[in-house]
Amino acid sequence: MKAKKIKVVYSELKIKKAVSSLAKKINNDYSKKKITKPIVVISVLKGAFMFTSDLIKRIEHPLQIEFVRISSYGSKEVSSGKIDAPMLTLPDLSGRDILIIEDIIDSGRTIGFLKEYIVTQYKPKSLRVACLLNKDERREVNVKADYVGFNVGNYFLVGYGLDTAEKFRHLPFLGVEL
Repeated sequence: MKAKKIKVVYSELKIKKAVSSLAKKINNDYSKKKITKPIVVISVLKGAFMFTSDLIKRIEHPLQIEFVRISSYGSKEVSSGKIDAPMLTLPDLSGRDILIIEDIIDSGRTIGFLKEYIVTQYKPKSLRVACLLNKDERREVNVKADYVGFNVGNYFLVGYGLDTAEKFRHLPFLGVEL
């Protein structure tokens, strides 16, 4: 089998700078609020694990970390239109400040579903979303992220936690398959 080549779109350095910039904005926003309990960070697996790890290292507030596994992609490059939530178990988060960390907001189905679920189940004090990548032009559900690393065009990125059929997650940069 021939090895695939990946063209770098966002270098490791560019990603680090974007993560640092997002952390500054998050720290600034949460510093203005009277927070009495740790901020609950909900990382959407699998794609957001690297982004989450790098981002939370720079957040200057106490955190509680939770993980959910939810997707509308499966192993495809476009949303299937159905939400698959094999791991959506959370502790009681009622009245808490919640920050969802997502790798990419594309159609908006996954993050829309998760936000609605959290609001309905827990009625949080606040609910914000940080995403590394935002594809406004593909949006089918009206959702917006509070913190966006990069606004991207309609191409399929891999690396830095993002995959295609479980390949390329380990790459320290984001790129496109050639």
